[in-house]
Amino acid sequence: MSFETDDAAGVIEFTVEGGITRAEYDAGVEAMEAEIARHGRISALAVIRNFTGMELSAWWKDVSWGVTHMNKVRRAAIVTDSGWIEAATRAGSMVLPAEVKVFPPSEVEAARAWIREA
Repeated sequence: MSFETDDAAGVIEFTVEGGITRAEYDAGVEAMEAEIARHGRISALAVIRNFTGMELSAWWKDVSWGVTHMNKVRRAAIVTDSGWIEAATRAGSMVLPAEVKVFPPSEVEAARAWIREA
C-alpha cells in the first residue's frame, strides 16, 4: 500500500496492490491523523487492485480506528473492479456518516474529482 496526501484539500489517496502490512497501515493512519489535525475532517480515495488481504493486526486496528474516527471522514471513494469489495463498501456505507461512492477503475479521474467536491 502506498499513499499520497493533498494537504491543501485535506485529501489522502491510497493505492493498494496486493496485501497490506501492519507497517503500511500504521503509516497510512499516521498520515490520516495528520490531515485530520490540519482540517478537522478528511476525504479519502482508495484505488484497490488485486487485493490479497491484510495482516490480522492491521485489520483489527482498521476496525477500531474506523469506529473511533468515522465522523472525521467527509467523503470516501473506492475505485475497484472487485465485486466483493464493492458489495462490502456499499453495505458498510449504510452505517457511516461519510458520503461513500464506488467507482470502476476506468473512472479513477472522476473519483478524484468527486472526492474534492464541496
